[in-house]
Amino acid sequence: MVSYGLQVEPQFGFDFEQIKDMTQYAEKIGFSHAWFSDHFMVTGDSTETLAYECFTAMMAAVSYTEKLRIGSLVFCNNYRHPTVLAKQIASLDHYSNGRIEFGYGGGWKEVEYKQYGIEFPSTGIRLKQMVEGIEVIRELWTQERANYQGEYYQLNNAVSFPKPLQKPYPPIFVGTMYGRPKMLNIAAKYADGINLAWSYTLEDFEDKMNQLDELCEKYERKPSSLRRTYGVWTRIFESDEEKKRIWKEIAEKRGFTLEEMEERNKGSMHGTIEEIREWLKAYSKLGIEQFIFMFPQDKEIEQMKILVEEILPHV
Repeated sequence: MVSYGLQVEPQFGFDFEQIKDMTQYAEKIGFSHAWFSDHFMVTGDSTETLAYECFTAMMAAVSYTEKLRIGSLVFCNNYRHPTVLAKQIASLDHYSNGRIEFGYGGGWKEVEYKQYGIEFPSTGIRLKQMVEGIEVIRELWTQERANYQGEYYQLNNAVSFPKPLQKPYPPIFVGTMYGRPKMLNIAAKYADGINLAWSYTLEDFEDKMNQLDELCEKYERKPSSLRRTYGVWTRIFESDEEKKRIWKEIAEKRGFTLEEMEERNKGSMHGTIEEIREWLKAYSKLGIEQFIFMFPQDKEIEQMKILVEEILPHV
């Protein structure tokens, strides 16, 4: 059965009251999840924009809700030593009574690394570090005394208690914006699930799913054992004319042409109520377990209301 989640980007400037309102409303209308990104700033010049830290925002969301599962999309490996992150997530899993999903990624936002003095190695090295991070975290979550000797991380008879409340541990998701072969391979080999984001055409998404099926078989696991989620840019318009007008305004503001804006949103869930109904019907056939909606900032509740009242009952 397909479920639905809300994407929250603390870097956009949300305060805790807004996070409370969004997550409580998502829970009220039957969403299963709220997910939080891990970024320190929108741009290097965002000197007046709130950007709450991901773990702190997740803990707040847990406190505001009772049933909603809370996840990260995604913690950047290099921002915290994986041993520390393993301890944080295990602790939060207890605090939430087992409502945590753990999304993990290799990191990409170079401005954050540079401004915070964090080493920004090549993509290949960051992915190797990420894989070792997953292995370290899993060892700490499952072994009484954890040992690991990698190129980047080492554990020496390490003690880490409590273990996560969920058994064997909170689901580990790999997140990727582009679905390149290395990331798909990492997900199939090391993860419990994958999140693809934020805009894939139907054909591209189906191709990624087929690649994941083949990789799962390569690693002798059932393709159905790898959970598939799609984080998608979402905007519900009253009409096609409104969509074109707003796209034109956004394109001009960001220095895009309208054609570039249309290309950028080709796989996004931008459309009228009827268009989005058909979009969801088509994508739901691709084995997606959960759609995670990123709505326009400050329109989340308004758009969620339209979605659950006028779209989802007809999908």
